Amino acid sequence: MILVTGANGYVGRHVVARLASGGRQVRAMVREPGSYTPPAGVEVVQADVTLADTLSAAVAGIEAIVHAAAITANLKEPYKGAYLQINQAGTANLATAAAAAGVGRIVLVSGLGTRPAPEGTYMATRWGMEEAVRGGGLPYVILQPSVQFGDGAEFSAALARLAATAPVMPAMSGPHDKFQPIWVEDVVSCVVRALDDDALLGREIAIGGPDYLTFREILQATLRAAGKKRLLAPMPVALARVAATFMSVLPRPPLTRATLELFTFENATDLDAVKRDFGFEPRPFRQHLEEHGLNG
Repeated sequence: MILVTGANGYVGRHVVARLASGGRQVRAMVREPGSYTPPAGVEVVQADVTLADTLSAAVAGIEAIVHAAAITANLKEPYKGAYLQINQAGTANLATAAAAAGVGRIVLVSGLGTRPAPEGTYMATRWGMEEAVRGGGLPYVILQPSVQFGDGAEFSAALARLAATAPVMPAMSGPHDKFQPIWVEDVVSCVVRALDDDALLGREIAIGGPDYLTFREILQATLRAAGKKRLLAPMPVALARVAATFMSVLPRPPLTRATLELFTFENATDLDAVKRDFGFEPRPFRQHLEEHGLNG
């Protein structure tokens, strides 16, 4: 049986659906089962990575874990220290429980460009999440996707919400303005391969789509898909940090300070990374939006 943490989150729900449709035995781990409707045949377990004593039942009898329970940079921190408590400490709790239960492997969905970073930054918690897996005593695969798009993607949804209300869109730019958007279903295909292929064990694998795009190009494609015409105003990252600070009072801000950390490095890898390591061609971002829109 495969345990998927964060099963009602963006990546988690796509992973659960794919595994269940493929006939796998799946246990979906969520904090609030009452708000989650799983696919047919999927077992649901209530647990929280920040509460270590809830995890032993979740990992019992599990062969492999897909760990997708994390707060991504585009989401507002629900309380001070949440990034650290959930991403880093929560992953350490899960790894400890999984090792004690004899789980065979863990596949972590992290993010491209993850590296050591100063304490207090979002990146530091994402690096801590990876370190907890590397040092957790389990065989592992760490997948590091670039920004994701597809059905329900918060990255695109946040831009679309901004386009719906703002007459001007901030075209942020910096010295590292390169992204490689990857379709969520292509990420899921990589996850499934990582569950089955022993040759991938012990690796951190960066994955991205087949095209490099600037943030301006991502904005332009998103606006076309949303049917909106907006002026794109250049905005240095330093100024965007000020705007993100003011937006932090909103329940779902279109821009967070954590997101701006993605502009401190190029969010891209080799264009053939997915083909080389997983054997298929990923879907292009602009083509997908033209054919399926923001929610396809």
